Amino acid sequence: MNHLFKDSRFVRFFASRTSANIADSIYSVVLLYFVQQSTQSVAFTSFTYTAVSAAAIFSFLVGPLVDRYSPALLASLALFAQGVLILAVPFLIQDGMINLIAVLLIVFIASCFSTLFYPANSKMLPLLIRSPDLIIRANSVISSTDQIINIAGYLAGASIIIAIGMKNTFFLASGLLFLAGAIYVRLSKQIDTRSTEPRDSGNPLQLRPYLKELQEGYTFVKNHTFLRVMLPFFALTNFSIAILIITIPSLAVSYGSPIYYSLLYIAYFIGMFMGSFLVNVLKKSGATIAASWVAMGIAIYLFSIVPDIWMKLSAAMMLGLFTGVISVLQTSLIQIITPLPLMGRVTAFMSTMSSAALPLGALIGGALTLRFALPDVLFFSALITALCGVFMFISKGIRQFELPTAERSEESVVQSTEEAG
Repeated sequence: MNHLFKDSRFVRFFASRTSANIADSIYSVVLLYFVQQSTQSVAFTSFTYTAVSAAAIFSFLVGPLVDRYSPALLASLALFAQGVLILAVPFLIQDGMINLIAVLLIVFIASCFSTLFYPANSKMLPLLIRSPDLIIRANSVISSTDQIINIAGYLAGASIIIAIGMKNTFFLASGLLFLAGAIYVRLSKQIDTRSTEPRDSGNPLQLRPYLKELQEGYTFVKNHTFLRVMLPFFALTNFSIAILIITIPSLAVSYGSPIYYSLLYIAYFIGMFMGSFLVNVLKKSGATIAASWVAMGIAIYLFSIVPDIWMKLSAAMMLGLFTGVISVLQTSLIQIITPLPLMGRVTAFMSTMSSAALPLGALIGGALTLRFALPDVLFFSALITALCGVFMFISKGIRQFELPTAERSEESVVQSTEEAG
């Protein structure tokens, strides 16, 4: 772990990503608070969440850009654009439906730039760190830091709004995004991507080559057995979690205080924080991912049946723990087995498929709550999740898959490249 932070490039990468995530956390809290306060409508708040999450469905479109141009410069461009857009929101904080619609439009456009940031960010890590073992450790550090930021966001978000005011909170988030973008600009000068970019990376991207490059990312996923089989499970994770997310506010209301809403999320984030570190001592294999999936299903089931709030908090923490393990391993395995020239397209394609399951899960979960009791809906989510884990155990290809170690990394990349051909 110390080896990571001795690398000044990784320190800059980590600082920039952390600054961007802090900004995102603050921005998310103040945005939803602003919309709810302005409209007094849960429906309009849900529209805002949809605007934020729906843009991720189009992530696959930016894949060729990430593979063709400097990922650090693309990430900085995305952050600067988001910073400018968020800077405009405070000037629209007043009554009037027209202004609220303008906010939704700005939020959607900002989220579109966010779909560029994350694939670029994902490609930068294996450019900075070539060892598979260090990639897993780096993702562990990043994931655990993300959870600390999430916990702090839910604990301190309202306090920041009260302390400096709603408009100034937007300004703070925008400033942090500009800071993160500036660090990435500096980092772009220290990352040599010439050996990993296509030969024509300096030429303008035209429609026919663009479509061909999109096809190459899809073809790699289709031809790589592990990614092809795992892709539906990546989506089903978000599908199940979305069903859980839409039930939490109702549970908090049933316990009589909004504080329980924050506590349930905080317990979940604490679990993810622990899972991000636990992955370092677990076997990096498909069997570990399968076992974690079964444990997730059990945690959701326990969450649905236990009556007391402290029991639900414990179940939420257990769910977060195994979600954290899966998240780190999934992110790492994509970065390790994907050749760098295809990293942007593969990451963006996988992100699109997973993100599409979020609104679908929320939609189906909401429809189910109209007909079935809440525990029954959660049981449905738990059953899907657990069955996914069972199927993985049955599948020999998944069960026996192991992430390559440092000694096998070059062999793995060569094999992955051949599978893409």
